[in-house]
Amino acid sequence: MKKCKNKDKVKLVGGIGIIANLFLLAIKVIGGLIFKSQGLIADAINSFGDVFSSVATLVGGKISEKPEDDGHEFGHGKAEYIASFLIGLFMLVAGFQTLYTGIIAVIKNQSFEISYLLIAIPLITIIIKAILYIYINKINKKEKSLIIQANSEDHRNDVLISFGVLIGIIFGYCGYYFVDGLVGAVISIIIIYTGVKIALEAYDILIDKKADVALSEELEQIIEDIEGINHIDEIKSKPTGNEHIFIIKISVNPEMTVKESHKIAGKIRSLLRQSEGVYDAVVHINPDIDEI
Repeated sequence: MKKCKNKDKVKLVGGIGIIANLFLLAIKVIGGLIFKSQGLIADAINSFGDVFSSVATLVGGKISEKPEDDGHEFGHGKAEYIASFLIGLFMLVAGFQTLYTGIIAVIKNQSFEISYLLIAIPLITIIIKAILYIYINKINKKEKSLIIQANSEDHRNDVLISFGVLIGIIFGYCGYYFVDGLVGAVISIIIIYTGVKIALEAYDILIDKKADVALSEELEQIIEDIEGINHIDEIKSKPTGNEHIFIIKISVNPEMTVKESHKIAGKIRSLLRQSEGVYDAVVHINPDIDEI
């Protein structure tokens, strides 16, 4: 993912999520306990995870915007991915919890009290979460941030969950109570899949996955166009969060002076740092063995 240019967007997404999810958590818990709807109670558990996700987004965004310091020479960019990884794990927990609840509800064909208020709660959730998904997904298309993407997909999943709860309630009104648990179980699998996807994407960055091939090739072309370089020996990369540090080894004419070779190294570093996705570049100069 490319660097989020405006960290205020991350904090905005987290703040909005906290307010919305706390409200939805409250009405789902109250409604689920009063009307004894397993689907709504499971949805409340999911909302609890959403509150955590929003807090993680807010905190992760705040930490990741801090500049480098004596203890963190390459900044705090990975904090965003740690938060995303935690969001993925909580989606897994919520998914397995609702899956278990759904299976139990199907087996026992658990009944619940039907009410217009019970129908209103998932409808309210669908409307609020649909608006949040559209808004946050629009932000993510511009910012390209994994943590914003994680929240966007979480809101989308909540729309599906609440829609499933609504279907279960309607079928329960007709006497088919098992549908409530069945729909919840199917949606739980979607949540689990999304949680795994987000956690793995964050995990790749946390274990220093190399930069995208397209970016590496773009930088290689920039380097090859610089006069005085015989050939590129090696290009490696290490993520600092949304950006990468590139370690470049090049070969030059062995008769070249130290001053001239350092001038080339400085030019490479300067040009590469202008590219999106590059945090810094370390250039090592080798004498071209073929010319010795």
